[in-house]
Amino acid sequence: MKKNLFSLVIALLALTTCAVAQIDDAKIKELRQKALQEMKSAPNDAYKDYYKTLHSRMPRKLDAKQNVNKDIKETNSSKAPLDVPADMIYPGEFDQVQAIMMTWPYITRTVSGNQYASQIFEGKGVPDNGGNSLVPVYSVPDVSNSTFVKVFRDLANGIQQNAQVWINVWNAEDTTIIKNHMAAKGMPLTNYRFFVNQGNSFWYRDCGPVAFYYGENDSIGFMDFEYYGGRPLDDLIAKRVGEQADFPVYTSTIEYEGGNILVDGVGSLFTSTAIYSLNANTYGLLKEDSTTPSGYIYQYKAPLNQLQVKDSLTHLMNLNRCFILPELNFDGGTGHIDLYTDMVDECTFVSAKYPDVMANLSDAVKIEKNMDTITSKDASAPFSQKYYNTRIPLPAKDNGSWYSSQQEYHGYYTRSYSNHTFVNGAIMQPVFYTATSGDIAGNQAAIAKMKQAYPGYEFIEIDVREFDGSGGAIHCITKQIPAENPVRIYHYPARWQNTTNNPATQVRLTTLAQNRSGIENAKLYYRTKGQESWIEKPMSIFDTNIYEVLLPINPTIERDTIEYYISATSNNGKTMTKPFTAPKGYYTFIYGTEVNGNGDYAGIVCMEDIKALNLGEFYPNPAKDITKIEIPQGALSEIPVKVINLKGQVLASTTISKGQTSFEINTSSMRSGYYWVILGDNTNVAVKKIVVVR
Repeated sequence: MKKNLFSLVIALLALTTCAVAQIDDAKIKELRQKALQEMKSAPNDAYKDYYKTLHSRMPRKLDAKQNVNKDIKETNSSKAPLDVPADMIYPGEFDQVQAIMMTWPYITRTVSGNQYASQIFEGKGVPDNGGNSLVPVYSVPDVSNSTFVKVFRDLANGIQQNAQVWINVWNAEDTTIIKNHMAAKGMPLTNYRFFVNQGNSFWYRDCGPVAFYYGENDSIGFMDFEYYGGRPLDDLIAKRVGEQADFPVYTSTIEYEGGNILVDGVGSLFTSTAIYSLNANTYGLLKEDSTTPSGYIYQYKAPLNQLQVKDSLTHLMNLNRCFILPELNFDGGTGHIDLYTDMVDECTFVSAKYPDVMANLSDAVKIEKNMDTITSKDASAPFSQKYYNTRIPLPAKDNGSWYSSQQEYHGYYTRSYSNHTFVNGAIMQPVFYTATSGDIAGNQAAIAKMKQAYPGYEFIEIDVREFDGSGGAIHCITKQIPAENPVRIYHYPARWQNTTNNPATQVRLTTLAQNRSGIENAKLYYRTKGQESWIEKPMSIFDTNIYEVLLPINPTIERDTIEYYISATSNNGKTMTKPFTAPKGYYTFIYGTEVNGNGDYAGIVCMEDIKALNLGEFYPNPAKDITKIEIPQGALSEIPVKVINLKGQVLASTTISKGQTSFEINTSSMRSGYYWVILGDNTNVAVKKIVVVR
């Protein structure tokens, strides 16, 4: 009898619990419907303060005591490093993509009181009144007429015209809501994929996956760095999307945001010192904990010193070089490099240029010093050439005036033209004007300058003034998903040549072209400026996957311009060009007896100083553990040396000292295969091939 009574009580409790759950679900459904209905008549700036307060690029630090139990979570440097593929290639953002990932902005409110809130865990968050305890919350996608949501609409529409747009939503039913909203605005989604994962905010550059290629088939993998501790759901996005898209995910406990990651595609990383402070503290991710008054705690993580951080990045990203540059102090608080620079291709930077009235301010000086560091001869690009940099103006205020102080810019603007996103042949470009408002002349002049720096790209302009003061814009809310079956073309362009000093009748252009199936052919297309048709010229195999061609010029002309681009077709039938936008975009080579330039011509071509050394060949070749080359007369000066693989990755950099009569390479850790040894720099280069066997 007692047993039956006990069972009845349990059953009644279960029914009661189920009924409560149904009531809660019904209530939340009702609240969501009311919120969506409210949005239809909400003014354009209805949620402006909400986004400024609760969705800044850096989450506010919650008042949760840090757990002292180090067993909960720890990034302990004594643990074995994460096992990652040894041949990872992190493509540049300028490389071909299959998709761009983003999310949608959400409005979160408390279930009780309907107060604005931040979602921390699924269905749980903290209100915006400064409270710190978890309460039930619900969230709806913002489908109002606000100018803030217009940014996301324009972005999704611009992306889908050039690649698939991946949109992560927090609830499955939100897919229909967003599709209906886009269609109602005349931008129906036609090239898209939805993912359903709960989230915290929309800064997907920082929390999203960092994609790479690996293996002989250029398979795609995701690196999942740890995100800001205050957004534990967003920290899971890379892992969950990777699993749903069927890409392997490698999860690291190094705290790092994507906005501070800039790579050249061949093994170099450019980032800022902000990564040091992130990993120096002991605050990890938030974790639910019912034993605390707030309902959560910050997990413990062991602090890392600067050497540990740099070594970890080198391992996790398969780096040959890691440039950790001084962070800015007045960029909205992130210290991210994407607020002032990006790369057009693997050897060309574009950086922000402050106006003369602000040129002596600390951040303006720091940007110039950082770019000088990058473009110095000690920071050579692929094939031992110097990086090149061009500058674009800093955006002004709406009335065209400049900021009264760095503090004003930091707190209320943080505008940047560099904070854009490549989508194959297009650029999703932040601007700060419309046809009737803002600094129209200043913005249009800046975009004209950018079109010169990014030849051939379609600029899809998106007014992002709603993001003013948040520390980011277009780049910060998007993430590239690289293309399958990449055809890589690495080329350092000819920029200028004075034929009085070098009266050559032809210029040697070289490129490295690579695909998993091999390259069927590589071609040069060129014309004199003013001509409409292109002249096609086959490129010859210098050896393996390096191709060369001689570009004819007339050394007696005072000044002339040649336009050119390179095309490569793989054995499996895929054709790519360099620049990516060719023939609409192309390289410009200026030459003549009166030409002076501000860049270096570069091609893999042996000049007299290197030839004078009478270099032999590496021996033994094939090599197992060591190979060596003789320098009979001794090096005339220091000679930079790089070792690269057939995919263009720089595996080692060193220097031959002046007077040195031989040079040795330790090949014991290198896989079987072909490698290039590049001796010299700029136009004074020799190339030797070595083979490693096991």
